[in-house]
Amino acid sequence: MLLSAAGSEQAFEQLVRRHHARLARYCGKSVGSAAEGDELAQETLVRVWEARRDYQPRAPFVVFMLTLARNLCRKRVRDSGRRGRWHEEAPAAGLEAVASPDQADVVDQLLEREQQRRVREAMMALPEKFREALLLRFDQELDYAELARIVGRNEATMRSRVFHGLKKLRASVSGGRP
Repeated sequence: MLLSAAGSEQAFEQLVRRHHARLARYCGKSVGSAAEGDELAQETLVRVWEARRDYQPRAPFVVFMLTLARNLCRKRVRDSGRRGRWHEEAPAAGLEAVASPDQADVVDQLLEREQQRRVREAMMALPEKFREALLLRFDQELDYAELARIVGRNEATMRSRVFHGLKKLRASVSGGRP
C-alpha cells in the first residue's frame, strides 16, 4: 500500500489481485448477496485508491481495507432496509446436478448443501454486531485485536460478541437444541 501511496499503479494492481476475492466474500456475506458483495468490493477498492495518499500504516493493510468495506456494507444494509435472508444468485442444484455415481455421495452432498443454506440464513438473521464479529473472526480469520480496530471496540467486547454470536447461531441452526 505504501508503494500505491507513492503512485505505483502496479503495486495497487497487486493489492487488488491479492485481496479482491476475500473482500468480495466478506461483503457478500455481510449484505446477503454475492453479486452485491462483488459490487461493494469494487467500491471499497476504489475508496482505497482514493485514500492512498493519506494512508498511514498504523495497522495491517487488511484492517484498513475491511474497515472501509464494513462501513460500505453497513450503509448498504441500512439503506436497503433488507436483512435476514441470503439471496441466491443461482437456483439450488437438484439431484441431477450432482455428478456422482454413488447414491450415498449424492445424498451427502445434498445434506451438506442444505446445512450450508441453513447456516447462511441463520447468519443473516443474527443481529448485525454478532454477524459482523463472526464474519471477521472466522471468515476473514482475523485476531481479536484486528476485530477491535475494525469495529472500534475493545478486544473483550469482540470476544463476547463472537461467543454470543456462536451461541445464537448454534441455537438457530439446531432449532433451539443445545
